[in-house]
Amino acid sequence: MTANIVEQLMERPDLPVILKELQQQLTWEEQQRKAWLEDSLTDTFKMEFINGQVIVHAPAQRVEALVSGNVASLLRTSVLLRQAGEIHQEKAMIRLTRNDYEPDICYFDTTQVAEFNEETSLFPAPRLVVEVLSPKTEARDRGIKFQDYAYHAIPEYWIVDPRQQTLEQYLLAEGATTYQLHKKSDNGDVDVQVLPGLKLPIPAFFDERKAQDEVERLLMAARK
Repeated sequence: MTANIVEQLMERPDLPVILKELQQQLTWEEQQRKAWLEDSLTDTFKMEFINGQVIVHAPAQRVEALVSGNVASLLRTSVLLRQAGEIHQEKAMIRLTRNDYEPDICYFDTTQVAEFNEETSLFPAPRLVVEVLSPKTEARDRGIKFQDYAYHAIPEYWIVDPRQQTLEQYLLAEGATTYQLHKKSDNGDVDVQVLPGLKLPIPAFFDERKAQDEVERLLMAARK
């Protein structure tokens, strides 16, 4: 797609003017981004900087918060038992080339974690991102974020729908620039590709009791 855009621009006689305008716009955008990071971020609100705009998110509805907590608990327990890195839920700002996001859940592997310190507040592209859909965020989760996460080679992306109670697991093939749907289901297990050998029961994402039971099962298995 990028090559096609470049080819189209190269045919334009006004290409120098277009490039100048684009550079001016990007310079202004980066200035706004810097000011926002320095002066406007808070611990209270979930905020993101997307294509030059500051997005302030409404508080999560109960169904979204419960599902996000279930998924984070399952992943965090698994990662801790494996000593395989860190799971961050909300308020972890990942800084990509143009945009800054606060994913609902993200996973950083041990190599990445080794580069962090206690004051780290801006994070690189993680290995796994999970977005829990809401009516207000779905367009971005399936649109700009879907594109941007793939562009920055995040190998695994989950879209979890708390109302339909489904998981969509997207994977990025080596060298690819767009995700392919690997699994969409409301039952069975999901094989976490970035954590080989880990299977998590999809129904537990949407049921707090099942999530707790699975956490206990994981802990018991680790003691054996």
